[in-house]
Amino acid sequence: LRIKKPVSSKITGVVIIFELVLLTSVAYYTIILDGRSVTATTTTTTNNSQTTLQPKDPVSVMYAASLLKTFEESLGPEFEADTGYPYQGEARGSVQIANMMLDGLRRPDVFVSAGTIPVMKLMNDTDPLPDWLVKFGAAEMVIAYSPNSRFFNDLEKARTGEIPWYQVLSNPELKFGRTDPELDPKGYYMIIAAELANKYYNDSGIKQRLLGEDRNPTQIFPEETLKTILEQGQLDAVAAYKHEAVARGLPYITLPPEINLADPKFSNFYRTASYTLDNGDGQTVYGEPIYFSFTIPNTVKNLEGATSYATFILSLAGADILEDQGLNIIQPVIEGNISSVPSGIKNEVQGMESTPTLAAID
Repeated sequence: LRIKKPVSSKITGVVIIFELVLLTSVAYYTIILDGRSVTATTTTTTNNSQTTLQPKDPVSVMYAASLLKTFEESLGPEFEADTGYPYQGEARGSVQIANMMLDGLRRPDVFVSAGTIPVMKLMNDTDPLPDWLVKFGAAEMVIAYSPNSRFFNDLEKARTGEIPWYQVLSNPELKFGRTDPELDPKGYYMIIAAELANKYYNDSGIKQRLLGEDRNPTQIFPEETLKTILEQGQLDAVAAYKHEAVARGLPYITLPPEINLADPKFSNFYRTASYTLDNGDGQTVYGEPIYFSFTIPNTVKNLEGATSYATFILSLAGADILEDQGLNIIQPVIEGNISSVPSGIKNEVQGMESTPTLAAID
């Protein structure tokens, strides 16, 4: 095999010409370009025939914006390097993504959601887009804060437990940010956590002092920009998942397990708090452990690439990236119509070190 022309380091759109010495019918090649492997299938009929390397179709991924830094700077590039599929990501609030998909405004190959409720919304629609999901990670609610905040010393004392965290956040001069509960699960999870704080500390006024009204316009910011606004110094502290704070190198205050929505042992207590969505059908969201999940809608354009991305999330390489960024890795769980799950994903789940639970939903 001899390359007749110099090869560009750009993968997409490249045509590579090979001079074949031996007669063959079908051959498979793996070419290494700048450390990335690209697999191609070629067909030849005679000696010295010309062969075209067909680039792989891109994989479109819409995902919870809390994963923005992780997906764009780590998981996405590693997926490209490992598989050769071009990665195209878009970050938004998970509820917003589900609404856009139902309205036909977006048709991603893969949807990665914070919590399962946005995916279940798609599954329960009269014309379901997916009928299964896979839980792959668990999140933990924390309070992230700016190192440049004028309240930094008090926030540090709250972090070390010297003073109550809710006391610092109740300061009317402290600028606190969170996301819209109508568009982003973290928005309603923060409301639920504050309601749980009322019960846990036996103080019915904590939630009101922290948040004001549920959709307090002075605290609501887009999920895609909330941490950037914090880093720019426009906010002192924000509601966050632990993996967001870790990925961005932000200091954060941990909350008691009875409040942080991360410990299954307190599932019953979590369910004593709730938020009712103002989305027309009045759906009530109850407190629960926060699990990140993914699905592939039936409108997928690149099923092979979507399956490859999903299995990469579940792989050891993918799990290492997510865990390094602060997400708690769990034994994967398939929910819904198991027979609809692509075999590559089922094989990856069932091939994990421990046998996972496959929970069917009628």
